[in-house]
Amino acid sequence: MPLTLPDPPSVIAERLLHPAETVPLAALPRRWFQQTVMVVVAGRGALADDPALPGRVRGAWGHQLMRAASDAALDGRPCPWDPPCAYDALFREQGRLTPGLGLPRPTVLAAAAMRQDLALRLTLFGFACDWVESAGEALIAAVREGDPLRQGGGAVPIRRRRIETVEHVAVPDAARFAALDFVTPLCLRDRDAAGFTGPGSLIASLGNRLSGLARWQDCAVEADWRALVGHAETLAWDDSGLRPVHWRRGSARQGGRLIPMAGLAGQLLLEGDL
Repeated sequence: MPLTLPDPPSVIAERLLHPAETVPLAALPRRWFQQTVMVVVAGRGALADDPALPGRVRGAWGHQLMRAASDAALDGRPCPWDPPCAYDALFREQGRLTPGLGLPRPTVLAAAAMRQDLALRLTLFGFACDWVESAGEALIAAVREGDPLRQGGGAVPIRRRRIETVEHVAVPDAARFAALDFVTPLCLRDRDAAGFTGPGSLIASLGNRLSGLARWQDCAVEADWRALVGHAETLAWDDSGLRPVHWRRGSARQGGRLIPMAGLAGQLLLEGDL
């Protein structure tokens, strides 16, 4: 019989599930670290208004990461390499914090117009920044070879690329008014078709996201999330600046099937004890 060796433990998942320390929520901004790869593509600024664009770029970027991935990571298992391949670190699912809450992938992809050009911003968080060079190279290859930006064929001219680093996040002074501008459509699981349902669901969603990304900063967050969500419900809010956005995204797991998506873009106003 052939010898079958067990998969090695995932060093990334172990680090995420067993962080070095637990910190109060107020201490997290001082520990925050992130890096952003910005790629400016000439003459594609009009594409920034397409809500499906980040998904297309992300899919092409993932395919480029797969080209340099280990066989184990491609099969959905922990990468045995030292260090693990970028696909394992940045794209493969690492596990769950709770049965209903998965560990988030440590990346955010955004698109914005810069006059006639298109700026793509790929942000990595915490120790995921160890793979920032591989992530940037894969993003360049995705734009050039993956076809998410081509308009009638032809080359995709890249004007420049740079890496921006943010270490620590400044905490603003206390305020009683905030304006949140959602460039990427806001999609909350408990949002119905009528629109925004209140600040409580927004804070709950942000809390889940923040708790997960904090693990990439090598820490767990200690906070009374239930109390924060309850307090958020006391805030006054104005969603008249939000508008519904609809698009479709492709699903590689479902053979490229297009899945209808919906969200809210624009400005949300909050007022009260923030």
